[in-house]
Amino acid sequence: MKLTRRELGAVGLAGLLPLRTSAQSQAPSPRAYRYVHLDVFTDKKLAGNQLLVYTDPTGLTPEQMQALTRESNYSENTFVLRPEQAGTDYRVRIFTRTAETPFAGHPTIGTAFALAHTGTIKPGTARVVFELGVGPTPLDLEWTNGALGFAWMTQLNPTFGKSVADTAAMAAALGLAAGDVVRAGQEVNCGSNFFILPLATRKAVDAAVIDRAKLEAVFSAAAMPRRGVYAFSTEAGADEATAYSRMLPAGGIEDPATGSAAGPAGAYIAKYALVAANRLGSIVLRQGVLAGRPSRLHVKIAGSGDAITKVQVGGGSVVVGEGSVAL
Repeated sequence: MKLTRRELGAVGLAGLLPLRTSAQSQAPSPRAYRYVHLDVFTDKKLAGNQLLVYTDPTGLTPEQMQALTRESNYSENTFVLRPEQAGTDYRVRIFTRTAETPFAGHPTIGTAFALAHTGTIKPGTARVVFELGVGPTPLDLEWTNGALGFAWMTQLNPTFGKSVADTAAMAAALGLAAGDVVRAGQEVNCGSNFFILPLATRKAVDAAVIDRAKLEAVFSAAAMPRRGVYAFSTEAGADEATAYSRMLPAGGIEDPATGSAAGPAGAYIAKYALVAANRLGSIVLRQGVLAGRPSRLHVKIAGSGDAITKVQVGGGSVVVGEGSVAL
């Protein structure tokens, strides 16, 4: 059988092209995973603490959840799944840029707002319970004209740990004068461990800068593991907040709103009677000012001194946008 020149060329070209395998021809199409972008502990966009909430991440592996959080470069992302524990409504997995964490404040509050925004939580729902790594976490919801306006999460009752009595050494570790530290700081846990430190003035809160070597030495002398330092002052200001606070950065981006530290700070304030007893149900922490993302974190403490029976941290959130990633 004779072939034309064109047919011969086609046969030759076919021999140079790789054959498509069945796996290549049947490669699955990428799936889109939807997220809601929020700013938390604020009522204004581009303030508060940023968060991405993946509202239906079914099919994502933990490694992919970790990679997506790292991709966002936000402090945390959350991933909402069906509950596994009786008495809970949603399982919420929280990832930082480096690891999964059992508990975090602004991701918990922001996730409630994301689910309300998508209609997953129906308007008027008074309470939901999230399944977190620390256990079932109730959230009480307040609605205005069918929209979620405020959410209160109940944190674990406080565990008070070791104190640092050497206030002069602590002040030096933060670049402050000895008189700027008004009393011994103490580690407090309401789901996460923090070192809560009262300072004399708002100016001292803004001026504090961690000296890693000195701070390590202070904690080592107190036989205490390294903790994140949450500094605050009850000095009055024009914002009428109960306390002005910062999560002191140990390097990198400063956290503008630390809900997991707000509960311990409120518990510390209650234990040492730093505000009047009738104000323990309406504590407001002003954070994020120096970071350029002002936030308001609300705290309610039931009980006082060594008999604290309930810790709630609350706030608002605003939706900044929505999107999806294809994997």
